[in-house]
Amino acid sequence: MPDAYDPNELLGIARGSSEDEIRKAFRRKAKTVHPDVSDAPDAAEQFTRLKAAHDLLLERLSDPLAPTPEDLYRRATPVSEEEQELILQAHRRRREAAQRRRARRRGGASGNTRRAMRENERFRAEMARRRAAYEAQQREQDAGSE
Repeated sequence: MPDAYDPNELLGIARGSSEDEIRKAFRRKAKTVHPDVSDAPDAAEQFTRLKAAHDLLLERLSDPLAPTPEDLYRRATPVSEEEQELILQAHRRRREAAQRRRARRRGGASGNTRRAMRENERFRAEMARRRAAYEAQQREQDAGSE
């Protein structure tokens, strides 16, 4: 890892420095390595590293649980076959639960559709019964008026 560097060392501060110390160290170093000030051929690269170190340290202060670069290169802990099987079972259970939820949502929509169709049929039957009763009443009135 040739591009690895220690941001504290680059800024010239101790680990656990405060936000003010980090900012002061950055400003102090930036005055010497900034491309507008320095004649060094790699001034832009040095300033980029300095800015990255500054940002990284401030980010670590605001979120101490954020992964550090060392975390990215740490070897994974070995997992036994039993643990692998447990992980796979948990994954399968989550996937099956998601499939059941999707099926319920799809089934619920068709259940609502079936319910609406039944209500529609009941409504039509009631309307047909009322129409027949009305027509019978009209026939009786017409027969009585003759």
